[in-house]
Amino acid sequence: MASSKFQLVGFGEAMIRYAPIEDKDVVNRVPLPDPTAGVFLRSVGGDELNVCVDFGRLDGQARPIPQWISVLPTGPLGDLVMHSGELAGIDASKVARVENATIGTFTVLPELKMVHYQRHNAAFAEQDPSLFDWNELLSEKNGVRKWLHMTGITPMVGPKPAESWKNALDTARKLGVPVSMDFNHRKQLGTLEQLWTMMEPQLESLQLLILSLASMVELANMLKIEAPEGAHHEDPAWTELMTVLRQRWKVARLVVCFKTRDETGLQKRWSVLVDESSAYSTLQTPIYHKPKDECGGGSAWAAGFLDWLYEFGTKSTPSNSMTGALRRADLLAAMCQETIGDHSQVTRRDLSQVEKTHQGKAVYLDNSKSSGTKDKEQIDVAGLQETMAKLSKAGVLGILRAKNADAAIERGIELVSLGLRAIEVTLDTTDWRRVLKTLTEKLPADVCIGVGTVMDDTVCCLEEIRQLGGKFALSPINPTGFINECHRVGLVAVPAGLTSNELWDMKRQGAVLLKMFHAGQVTAKILKSMLGVSPLRAMNIMPSGGVSPDNVEEWLDAGAFIVGMGSNLAGKDINYAYGTEEYTNANESWKNEGRAAATTLIEKIQKRYA
Repeated sequence: MASSKFQLVGFGEAMIRYAPIEDKDVVNRVPLPDPTAGVFLRSVGGDELNVCVDFGRLDGQARPIPQWISVLPTGPLGDLVMHSGELAGIDASKVARVENATIGTFTVLPELKMVHYQRHNAAFAEQDPSLFDWNELLSEKNGVRKWLHMTGITPMVGPKPAESWKNALDTARKLGVPVSMDFNHRKQLGTLEQLWTMMEPQLESLQLLILSLASMVELANMLKIEAPEGAHHEDPAWTELMTVLRQRWKVARLVVCFKTRDETGLQKRWSVLVDESSAYSTLQTPIYHKPKDECGGGSAWAAGFLDWLYEFGTKSTPSNSMTGALRRADLLAAMCQETIGDHSQVTRRDLSQVEKTHQGKAVYLDNSKSSGTKDKEQIDVAGLQETMAKLSKAGVLGILRAKNADAAIERGIELVSLGLRAIEVTLDTTDWRRVLKTLTEKLPADVCIGVGTVMDDTVCCLEEIRQLGGKFALSPINPTGFINECHRVGLVAVPAGLTSNELWDMKRQGAVLLKMFHAGQVTAKILKSMLGVSPLRAMNIMPSGGVSPDNVEEWLDAGAFIVGMGSNLAGKDINYAYGTEEYTNANESWKNEGRAAATTLIEKIQKRYA
């Protein structure tokens, strides 16, 4: 493979898709007279067709035009599909047209949470395999080699498409044509075992096999290979399973696309690839978006990956790592789903702009824009990682909850002079904004400063907190929208829970640090037992409430990421006005006992993390 350039060839079925828009007349916005009537959007879809369209739309005439091969009926519906391909600029000249046949349709039925397929007498399902001369179709032309992309849908449509699918793969193997395959098992078409019987003999000749997480688990179970079922999607055990499967199947590259969603519908997308030399992942730079259309993302992902291979080739190097291919694929998949319809509307300019603007960073896509190509906000992943690194080395987070703002500032500066490396200013502290701003201005840059006691009514303050210099935000609960808003503005979100179920649920929502509150209700032994469960070790937990100089090391030994300490560390005098008897007494207690206890504790922590 001296050159990375190729002509993409896709072989597969196209269908007419009907998806309900709403139950009212779109034009007049009045109820339809017939309650059984509905307004449907008609569009053209088909995985291999989608990949060719999405790939071609990125560069138009700047490279060999993608070629889609299929079978369509003569007549208006076949013409509709052909016209959609022509509009997208793909080569459909090798599509066979047959008479006395129909085209397959699928209708989205959201009320039943299903899709209804109709392929009776469909031209593609009833095709004559002799229609295609694969040797001619896949041979190099004018010095340009071919790249064949197909899916596991085609052989399951029927025995005749399966024969053509196998013929194409056999010819590709003979000619040395690289092949990418999206496994794409559709249960409506048949069992996993049926597809595997046809797919397994082809694996060694594939350059790329794309799996969903669900299919990987099902295949592992079928093959009696232990899968980490129940493990969170970010668990390294999934990459380990991928490595085992790739070695067993001898496929050149195995990819799994991962997706999670929170309670608001925000989807987090990333992907993992393993080859013979290494594993690559975009987990640290995921894409966040709310899909407008559930279809088309997988096809766009394949197109984005192939686009990278066209530009840089199949060999991963330090400057052109496969991580870059995964990143481009993730972006194109998410951007495609910002518009309605199976075909991506994303151009090279759109894609390059987002890649350039968010290089090395996670991305929020703005689905309020119809183009789907402009970013809303970006997560400063590097900044969040830096904050987490500082907190992990701090050991103890000093909590300033004060009624005397000036005393709080003085105490914060004093604690840092003793060696404390992390400080929280609670939002119920008097004049908390001044306290936060002053500390961030006066304390060294290696000290991590943030806020605490964020509630539902103060989530709106998070952007201001970031502007004042805060790096993290804690809460005694998990306020509505708290985690997402923290990520949006660049703060480490630290919501609170007590049980493993509560803490894990917040991790699912994207929190990377979890506050165990009120820790005084449990013990360090309970935390150690909780983190002894393999999947739960992925949680970074900060006990707070009831932590004292006497038990802080017990919590850290049990696996705490960091611990939070309030008056047991910072003293009680900061809650009283200067000159009052209460302040005088509490300040004497600090001078006589508190400062020495704080010094001893901080010295222990410094030795621990030296």
